[in-house]
Amino acid sequence: MSFLARIFIFTSLLLGMIVQGQAQRAVVDEEEQTIMRPPRPADTFAPGRNPTRLDENKAASKDPLSAQISAHILTLAQAEREKRLQFMQVVINDVVRLCKLNGEQQDQLLLAAKGAAERSMKNWHEQSERYFRARLKGADSDTAKEILEGMAKVNFGGNRSKEEGESRELWKDTLSVVLSEKQIARYEEVLEQRNLDRINAFSSISMTTLDGHLRLTPDQKEGLGELVYQAAVNHLDDVKQYWGDYFEKGMLMSLANANEDEVLQEILTEGQFERLKSATANFDHFWDARKLDHRKEKEDAENRGQKAKESSPPSKLQVN
Repeated sequence: MSFLARIFIFTSLLLGMIVQGQAQRAVVDEEEQTIMRPPRPADTFAPGRNPTRLDENKAASKDPLSAQISAHILTLAQAEREKRLQFMQVVINDVVRLCKLNGEQQDQLLLAAKGAAERSMKNWHEQSERYFRARLKGADSDTAKEILEGMAKVNFGGNRSKEEGESRELWKDTLSVVLSEKQIARYEEVLEQRNLDRINAFSSISMTTLDGHLRLTPDQKEGLGELVYQAAVNHLDDVKQYWGDYFEKGMLMSLANANEDEVLQEILTEGQFERLKSATANFDHFWDARKLDHRKEKEDAENRGQKAKESSPPSKLQVN
């Protein structure tokens, strides 16, 4: 092989190596650009296609946790508000039937009912905010929606919370303005009788249950019956709000526990007393709290009376 041929081959090989090296460099540069390119945000849609329902749900799940909780509470609040308004409509219909209201009076009561129902929601909102934010504290916003939807239905404000609007001062004040004196007297008479009927019915079924469980003598039944009736007078509203309208045997008998143990022991034998306490043990927390409140109210009243005596000026003696 001649010298010129060798030079030609060497030059060709050298040029080939240079071209190959440039090509490899181009590939490496392209890979580096691909690696260094900032990733596309997860909640953005790729160009050239329309967003799907999956994309929308994924984007919604990226909302701040606080906003998701607020939206969930807002949805629940609307349902709760409707429930309370429906009850107030029942109340209005009751007043209309009893008092023969005209159209203008009905419109005024409807407006007041809406306001009373809305004001009764204040406690509901406060409790729901505390509950959901405590349960979801530290939760990942990606799973917050699933957690909220999976939560069991929670009752805020008691089992009879939908009836709170009827006890609001706004509603009572409106009745006193809209109704005539004769209509007010008629309505209050019916309400009072209904309350007495509830007290009689509840205390009666409570005593029937106690008698069947403890086998009371006629004298015991009379003595315990007076205590149970007074307990119904004082606590029936609390009992209904706490347990709702569904009562079972132990709860019905626990009405006797509104009284101090010493009072019950004066009527019942030791065996009867122990049998009563065993059957109603699940409800002790409810009555213990009421007894504690009663003692505190009594002490506060005594303290106020004592302070009033101490602060009052001494009476002047009259000299004849």
